Amino acid sequence: MTNETFLLNAIQCASLDQLMGLIGTYLEQPVSIVDQAGTTISQSPSAITQPDQSRTRILLDPQALHPWYLVRAQPQTIPADQLRLALQVINNFTDRYALNPNQREVNAVLAQLLQSPAQADTHLLRSLITDKIVCVTVTAEPGTAHPAELVTALQTLAAPLPLTETSAGLVLLLSASQLPQTQAVLTKLGKQTHHVFFISEPYEDVAQTPEFLSICRQAEQIARRLGTVTVLNPTQKYNIYIILDHVDNGKLLKNTMCTQLLTLKQYDEAHHAALFNTLYAYLENDCHVTKTAAKLHLHRNSLGKRLTKIQALIDIDFDNPDRTFGMRLSYRLFNYLAL
Repeated sequence: MTNETFLLNAIQCASLDQLMGLIGTYLEQPVSIVDQAGTTISQSPSAITQPDQSRTRILLDPQALHPWYLVRAQPQTIPADQLRLALQVINNFTDRYALNPNQREVNAVLAQLLQSPAQADTHLLRSLITDKIVCVTVTAEPGTAHPAELVTALQTLAAPLPLTETSAGLVLLLSASQLPQTQAVLTKLGKQTHHVFFISEPYEDVAQTPEFLSICRQAEQIARRLGTVTVLNPTQKYNIYIILDHVDNGKLLKNTMCTQLLTLKQYDEAHHAALFNTLYAYLENDCHVTKTAAKLHLHRNSLGKRLTKIQALIDIDFDNPDRTFGMRLSYRLFNYLAL
């Protein structure tokens, strides 16, 4: 069979089994496609159902999400140009029908989802997701580019989940269950390449990625305004600020939440004290005396005296979770209004 006849017939094949029958005829020997475990994906007539692992296996598409191999049933040599053409035809067929998508296709689907959420077909991404995912943004510090080795490392970390580049930086999806292990890798990469990561809260529906990406971007803007950017930045830390950014009545926020903190501020200024920061540290350490004292480098008795003075100045009950939650929220409002 000539190359031209082979190509013309290949275009008319509608199934992988039909194509494999044609390739067996073209190469003049039975052939099979198997996965990494040796399971048969497709085969030509008379091919061995369970191929011997010792037989010649040729990797089809190195970029495919799952390694597939062409297995020849006979040891005789096949002309290199024939074998190369057969591999090309198989890869073109699997690409056309998305039988074994490659990483480029997955990345392209994420890019389309971020650009045109309503028009994006997310079936390919859904097939790769087995548990909750997180959206991660990757931003270079000013004057820093995205080095190729960073992109490669992040793609390897995310695979088979996607990574794409937007005008604001890189975006990738990671498995939420693997995040504790991948955080160490992200931290190392960020420090080496002067990049920062903002990590969304876990979610299940990949179609929601544009919404969680928006939260990551808003969290980054607020973190830069607050001066609190680190290498790894969970967006949960900035959720309240994101909500506040959508509240128009700043006067109402100040009058309902911040008056008691102003009392402490005024006392500190008049008496050269540090009650404002002491209360913040105590609340952020879940009202734990030992942890707070260590954080502030204070003796427990000194901290106790400060807390007694705070309770004399403002209405707060440390045993009342509603009161402590409201005060912690007040600190965030105070910081927000001070921006």
